[in-house]
Amino acid sequence: MHDAAMVARLVGVGHPCCAGVVLAHDSGLGCVGAWIEGNPLDPDFLLELELPGSRAILWSGSLGESLFADEPRNWMPAGRAALAAFCDGAARPLALAGKLMCFRPHHRHVLSDVQGSLSFLRERQGQPFGIALSPADLLTPDMLKDADDHLARAIGSLGHLADAVMVEDVRPGPDGLERVPFGEGVLPVGRYASLIREHVPAATPLVLPAAGFAAAAERLKAG
Repeated sequence: MHDAAMVARLVGVGHPCCAGVVLAHDSGLGCVGAWIEGNPLDPDFLLELELPGSRAILWSGSLGESLFADEPRNWMPAGRAALAAFCDGAARPLALAGKLMCFRPHHRHVLSDVQGSLSFLRERQGQPFGIALSPADLLTPDMLKDADDHLARAIGSLGHLADAVMVEDVRPGPDGLERVPFGEGVLPVGRYASLIREHVPAATPLVLPAAGFAAAAERLKAG
Protein backbone atom coordinates (compact mmCIF):
# COMPACT_ATOMS: atom_id res chain seq x y z
CA MET A 1 0.00 0.00 0.00
CA HIS A 2 1.40 3.34 -1.12
CA ASP A 3 0.58 6.85 0.01
CA ALA A 4 -1.93 8.15 -2.53
CA ALA A 5 -0.58 11.70 -2.49
CA MET A 6 2.87 10.43 -3.47
CA VAL A 7 1.44 8.29 -6.28
CA ALA A 8 -0.66 11.23 -7.49
CA ARG A 9 2.44 13.41 -7.75
CA LEU A 10 4.27 10.72 -9.71
CA VAL A 11 1.48 10.43 -12.28
CA GLY A 12 0.69 14.14 -12.41
CA VAL A 13 -2.65 14.13 -10.58
CA GLY A 14 -3.20 17.14 -8.37
CA HIS A 15 -5.71 15.83 -5.83
CA PRO A 16 -5.77 12.16 -4.82
CA CYS A 17 -9.24 10.76 -4.23
CA CYS A 18 -8.14 8.38 -1.46
CA ALA A 19 -5.50 8.04 1.27
CA GLY A 20 -3.73 4.96 -0.06
CA VAL A 21 -3.36 2.96 -3.26
CA VAL A 22 -2.81 -0.80 -3.19
CA LEU A 23 -0.58 -1.77 -6.11
CA ALA A 24 0.12 -5.37 -7.09
CA HIS A 25 3.72 -6.48 -6.70
CA ASP A 26 5.35 -8.63 -9.40
CA SER A 27 2.11 -9.28 -11.28
CA GLY A 28 0.05 -7.81 -14.06
CA LEU A 29 -2.91 -6.91 -11.86
CA GLY A 30 -1.97 -3.25 -11.58
CA CYS A 31 -4.05 -1.42 -8.98
CA VAL A 32 -5.85 -3.72 -6.55
CA GLY A 33 -7.81 -1.08 -4.70
CA ALA A 34 -7.88 2.10 -2.66
CA TRP A 35 -7.58 2.77 1.06
CA ILE A 36 -10.09 5.35 2.34
CA GLU A 37 -9.36 7.10 5.63
CA GLY A 38 -12.07 8.38 7.93
CA ASN A 39 -15.10 7.12 9.79
CA PRO A 40 -17.94 5.88 7.56
CA LEU A 41 -20.38 6.28 10.47
CA ASP A 42 -19.61 9.98 10.81
CA PRO A 43 -22.54 12.02 9.40
CA ASP A 44 -20.05 14.15 7.44
CA PHE A 45 -18.34 11.17 5.77
CA LEU A 46 -18.46 11.40 1.98
CA LEU A 47 -18.23 8.25 -0.13
CA GLU A 48 -16.02 8.80 -3.19
CA LEU A 49 -16.54 6.20 -5.92
CA GLU A 50 -14.05 7.51 -8.50
CA LEU A 51 -11.39 5.29 -6.97
CA PRO A 52 -8.56 3.26 -8.46
CA GLY A 53 -8.96 -0.51 -8.49
CA SER A 54 -11.99 -2.66 -7.80
CA ARG A 55 -11.83 -2.58 -4.00
CA ALA A 56 -12.56 0.31 -1.65
CA ILE A 57 -11.01 -0.56 1.73
CA LEU A 58 -12.01 1.36 4.86
CA TRP A 59 -12.61 0.95 8.58
CA SER A 60 -15.96 -0.41 9.72
CA GLY A 61 -16.43 2.75 11.75
CA SER A 62 -17.31 3.95 15.21
CA LEU A 63 -19.99 5.94 16.99
CA GLY A 64 -17.34 7.49 19.23
CA GLU A 65 -16.18 11.09 19.16
CA SER A 66 -12.97 9.90 17.51
CA LEU A 67 -12.37 6.88 15.31
CA PHE A 68 -10.45 4.87 17.90
CA ALA A 69 -12.21 6.03 21.05
CA ASP A 70 -13.43 3.35 23.46
CA GLU A 71 -17.14 3.49 22.60
CA PRO A 72 -19.43 0.74 24.06
CA ARG A 73 -22.28 1.66 21.67
CA ASN A 74 -20.24 0.19 18.82
CA TRP A 75 -20.96 -3.33 20.11
CA MET A 76 -24.64 -2.67 20.83
CA PRO A 77 -27.61 -2.57 18.44
CA ALA A 78 -26.98 1.12 17.76
CA GLY A 79 -23.60 0.37 16.21
CA ARG A 80 -24.88 -2.37 13.92
CA ALA A 81 -27.87 -0.24 12.95
CA ALA A 82 -25.56 2.63 11.96
CA LEU A 83 -23.42 0.34 9.82
CA ALA A 84 -26.53 -1.21 8.25
CA ALA A 85 -27.88 2.23 7.36
CA PHE A 86 -24.57 3.19 5.76
CA CYS A 87 -24.48 -0.03 3.73
CA ASP A 88 -28.11 0.33 2.64
CA GLY A 89 -27.33 3.77 1.27
CA ALA A 90 -24.07 2.73 -0.38
CA ALA A 91 -25.13 -0.59 -1.94
CA ARG A 92 -26.66 0.70 -5.17
CA PRO A 93 -23.97 3.32 -5.96
CA LEU A 94 -21.28 0.71 -5.33
CA ALA A 95 -22.97 -1.81 -7.61
CA LEU A 96 -23.39 0.77 -10.38
CA ALA A 97 -19.73 1.75 -10.08
CA GLY A 98 -18.57 -1.87 -10.04
CA LYS A 99 -16.82 -1.44 -6.68
CA LEU A 100 -16.53 -3.81 -3.74
CA MET A 101 -16.42 -2.10 -0.34
CA CYS A 102 -14.21 -4.03 2.06
CA PHE A 103 -14.58 -3.14 5.71
CA ARG A 104 -11.51 -3.51 7.92
CA PRO A 105 -12.61 -4.72 11.38
CA HIS A 106 -10.90 -3.33 14.49
CA HIS A 107 -11.42 -4.32 18.10
CA ARG A 108 -12.80 -0.84 18.90
CA HIS A 109 -15.09 -0.54 15.88
CA VAL A 110 -18.56 -1.77 14.98
CA LEU A 111 -17.06 -4.86 13.35
CA SER A 112 -14.77 -5.79 16.21
CA ASP A 113 -14.31 -9.54 16.18
CA VAL A 114 -14.56 -12.74 14.18
CA GLN A 115 -18.19 -13.51 14.98
CA GLY A 116 -19.40 -10.03 14.12
CA SER A 117 -17.53 -10.13 10.82
CA LEU A 118 -19.02 -13.52 9.93
CA SER A 119 -22.51 -12.25 10.75
CA PHE A 120 -21.96 -9.18 8.58
CA LEU A 121 -20.87 -11.32 5.62
CA ARG A 122 -23.96 -13.52 5.97
CA GLU A 123 -26.28 -10.51 6.19
CA ARG A 124 -24.72 -8.83 3.13
CA GLN A 125 -24.26 -11.90 0.97
CA GLY A 126 -24.73 -11.03 -2.69
CA GLN A 127 -24.19 -7.32 -2.04
CA PRO A 128 -21.06 -5.27 -2.89
CA PHE A 129 -19.53 -5.61 0.57
CA GLY A 130 -16.72 -7.70 1.96
CA ILE A 131 -14.09 -7.89 4.68
CA ALA A 132 -10.47 -6.75 4.58
CA LEU A 133 -9.15 -8.95 7.36
CA SER A 134 -6.43 -7.40 9.52
CA PRO A 135 -5.66 -10.02 12.18
CA ALA A 136 -3.48 -7.64 14.19
CA ASP A 137 -6.32 -5.12 14.49
CA LEU A 138 -8.53 -7.65 16.28
CA LEU A 139 -6.06 -7.95 19.16
CA THR A 140 -6.08 -6.03 22.43
CA PRO A 141 -3.05 -5.80 24.76
CA ASP A 142 -4.41 -8.48 27.09
CA MET A 143 -4.83 -10.87 24.14
CA LEU A 144 -1.12 -10.90 23.30
CA LYS A 145 -0.34 -13.70 25.74
CA ASP A 146 -2.60 -15.97 23.67
CA ALA A 147 -1.75 -14.43 20.30
CA ASP A 148 -1.26 -17.82 18.62
CA ASP A 149 -4.82 -18.88 19.44
CA HIS A 150 -6.38 -15.56 18.45
CA LEU A 151 -4.52 -15.45 15.13
CA ALA A 152 -5.59 -19.03 14.42
CA ARG A 153 -9.25 -18.20 15.06
CA ALA A 154 -9.22 -15.01 13.02
CA ILE A 155 -7.35 -16.36 10.01
CA GLY A 156 -8.90 -19.81 10.20
CA SER A 157 -12.44 -18.40 10.27
CA LEU A 158 -12.11 -15.42 7.92
CA GLY A 159 -9.03 -16.04 5.79
CA HIS A 160 -10.93 -17.93 3.08
CA LEU A 161 -13.77 -15.37 3.08
CA ALA A 162 -11.79 -12.14 3.09
CA ASP A 163 -11.42 -10.04 -0.05
CA ALA A 164 -8.04 -8.78 1.15
CA VAL A 165 -5.76 -9.49 4.11
CA MET A 166 -3.85 -6.62 5.72
CA VAL A 167 -0.59 -8.14 6.96
CA GLU A 168 0.82 -6.09 9.82
CA ASP A 169 2.34 -6.62 13.25
CA VAL A 170 1.81 -4.86 16.57
CA ARG A 171 3.81 -3.83 19.60
CA PRO A 172 2.76 -2.26 22.91
CA GLY A 173 2.73 1.53 22.93
CA PRO A 174 1.64 4.31 25.30
CA ASP A 175 -1.93 4.28 23.93
CA GLY A 176 -2.38 0.55 23.41
CA LEU A 177 -1.05 -1.50 20.52
CA GLU A 178 0.81 0.23 17.70
CA ARG A 179 0.77 -1.16 14.16
CA VAL A 180 4.22 -1.85 12.71
CA PRO A 181 5.48 -3.70 9.60
CA PHE A 182 5.19 -7.48 9.65
CA GLY A 183 8.00 -9.01 11.72
CA GLU A 184 8.86 -5.81 13.62
CA GLY A 185 6.44 -6.38 16.46
CA VAL A 186 5.64 -9.06 19.01
CA LEU A 187 3.41 -11.43 17.02
CA PRO A 188 4.74 -14.91 16.15
CA VAL A 189 5.96 -14.45 12.58
CA GLY A 190 6.22 -18.12 11.66
CA ARG A 191 2.78 -19.02 12.99
CA TYR A 192 1.20 -15.94 11.40
CA ALA A 193 2.72 -16.72 8.00
CA SER A 194 1.81 -20.42 8.11
CA LEU A 195 -1.81 -19.62 8.96
CA ILE A 196 -2.00 -17.30 5.96
CA ARG A 197 -0.60 -19.98 3.67
CA GLU A 198 -3.05 -22.53 5.05
CA HIS A 199 -6.26 -20.50 5.06
CA VAL A 200 -5.95 -17.59 2.62
CA PRO A 201 -6.49 -18.46 -1.07
CA ALA A 202 -3.61 -17.62 -3.38
CA ALA A 203 -5.79 -15.19 -5.35
CA THR A 204 -6.60 -13.06 -2.28
CA PRO A 205 -4.41 -9.94 -2.10
CA LEU A 206 -2.06 -9.73 0.87
CA VAL A 207 -1.63 -6.02 1.61
CA LEU A 208 1.59 -4.74 3.18
CA PRO A 209 2.54 -1.09 3.75
CA ALA A 210 5.09 0.31 1.33
CA ALA A 211 7.32 1.31 4.26
CA GLY A 212 9.41 -1.73 5.11
CA PHE A 213 7.79 -3.73 2.32
CA ALA A 214 10.83 -5.70 1.13
CA ALA A 215 11.79 -7.00 4.59
CA ALA A 216 8.18 -7.75 5.56
CA ALA A 217 7.53 -9.61 2.30
CA GLU A 218 10.65 -11.70 2.82
CA ARG A 219 9.62 -12.58 6.37
CA LEU A 220 6.15 -13.52 5.13
CA LYS A 221 7.63 -15.76 2.46
CA ALA A 222 10.12 -17.42 4.80
CA GLY A 223 7.92 -17.64 7.88
